[in-house]
Amino acid sequence: MEHTEAAAAREASQELIERSVAVIVAQARGGLVTALLMAALLGVIVVPHSGWLLFLAWYVVFASGMLARQPYFRWVLARHGTTERALHRIAVGAAVTGWFVSTLLPVFSPYLGVTDVGVLTMIVVCWISLGVSLLAVRPRVYIGYLLASMATIYLGWAQHADAEAMVMMAVAMAVGAPIMARLARTLHQQLIDLVDAGQDKARVVEQLRQSLKNLQETQRARSRFLGAASHDLRQPVQALLFLSDIFRKSTDPARRDAMAQQIMRTGQSIDGMFRHLVDFAQIDAGTMKAVVQPVQLERLLASASSGFAEKCAARGLGFRIEIAGSCNVSADPVLLERMLRNFLDNAFKYSLKGEIVVRADCTGQEAVLTISDQGVGMDPDDLAQACNAFFRGRSAVKTEAEGIGLGLAISRHMADLMQTGLEMDSQPGQGTRVTMHLPLAREAGARAPAAAAHGGAPLKGLLVAVVENDRLARDALAAWLQEAGARVAAGGTLAEVQQVLQGERERPDFLLADYRLAEGSGLDAVEALRERFGPVPALILSGEADIRERGLPLPVLQKPVAPDLLLETMQATLARERAPALHPAA
Repeated sequence: MEHTEAAAAREASQELIERSVAVIVAQARGGLVTALLMAALLGVIVVPHSGWLLFLAWYVVFASGMLARQPYFRWVLARHGTTERALHRIAVGAAVTGWFVSTLLPVFSPYLGVTDVGVLTMIVVCWISLGVSLLAVRPRVYIGYLLASMATIYLGWAQHADAEAMVMMAVAMAVGAPIMARLARTLHQQLIDLVDAGQDKARVVEQLRQSLKNLQETQRARSRFLGAASHDLRQPVQALLFLSDIFRKSTDPARRDAMAQQIMRTGQSIDGMFRHLVDFAQIDAGTMKAVVQPVQLERLLASASSGFAEKCAARGLGFRIEIAGSCNVSADPVLLERMLRNFLDNAFKYSLKGEIVVRADCTGQEAVLTISDQGVGMDPDDLAQACNAFFRGRSAVKTEAEGIGLGLAISRHMADLMQTGLEMDSQPGQGTRVTMHLPLAREAGARAPAAAAHGGAPLKGLLVAVVENDRLARDALAAWLQEAGARVAAGGTLAEVQQVLQGERERPDFLLADYRLAEGSGLDAVEALRERFGPVPALILSGEADIRERGLPLPVLQKPVAPDLLLETMQATLARERAPALHPAA
């Protein structure tokens, strides 16, 4: 900031010098003919009394000085450039040639009467006053010129005025000189203000130009964003259409099972792309926030890598987690888990053999977390661009990896939000290593993701009320809950759910509500159902990008939600709500 202000001050000072030089040079050039004619006309007053010879001698010296000014100015500028030193020399040169007019009085006053001397004095004073327009750019030089000219006038009157008149003249000069000096300073300040205003205007114009450039670049980036997203999302959707058609037509159970697994993987791929697009939109809008808190690293690693070992085994890859020490780190648990999943997904996508290893070292002043693989790796050029949005390097072509090139860019932004150090190392053909430096938490009671409890019917016996106004989402969620063993009372509005529950004639065990409903919000629906049935455990599902930052009083999951995560969160909520009942007050 200080450097920018200093640079701006230097620019303003240079412009002031340039304008000051331009004022003197222009005024001197424009007034040359007028000055020569005026000096020649003075001969009408002095020649009848002093004769031609003395006047011509004075006039030749004066005219020579005036004619030499422009060549002198050009020589100074050529030698010193438009600098402070050049400005000073030009101003002094103009002042000396201007002062020479006042020598009329001491040179010719011995030959003139008081009346003629008075006329010449008036002409010289007018000349001095006009000089302020030329020399005000250098107030000190003008003040020196003013004092020298007044002293010369005073000397010219010494032969005609008595002592009393000389005192009065000295007093008049003492009063008039400060007025003229103040006028010079005022004009100089006006020039400074004019230069400053010009600088401000230029800065505003430059800022507007830069803002327009940034806006145009943003529009181009968004166009590229939409183009890339549209293209990359179409690929798995197309695959999903083919797989669904094969599944529908096939009668072979083994083939249908294989197609179902591929449909699941394709759906997960679409889910990952969609999450990345939502994250990128939040980053672009500046709405992604980090809620830093103590997090149990070991349990978070277990949650983030849940099912990953089986996924690696299916491809013939090894996977292991090594933890040295146990610690709580200071991080946003949601963002950190998403970062870990991004890095693990990348390691899986770009590994054709070998193993993927997660190492956590909590023995130092900070927790050091590394995710390394033995995949195709990246060359230095690709590594330098790996965290750029939509970048997909040569390794993506080699492995035919799915994705839209946003995972690492989003992870980098998440790391910056949490003030977490992030490093990447990669060698072609040898794999990639991602290192995270996490600050240790100072507080106890760290948060960790709830452990999953899987079974054939993990929700068996529970009555779950679902308020979801999207029919496809409602039907799919109800089918999944029924598959997990629950009974479901579902509706698109609160009134519909209440009607279904009235038919069930029992209290629901759990409430699931979409946040944005056609009538009111999911919070309103939960509150109304709790007023009727009591403190029923509840969970909000939402597609709102900033739902986590709204500070809702209920647990929240952002759509799309992985089934395992939904199950884990429901079980954790149920356990938390039922805990007080297990320890009644004495």
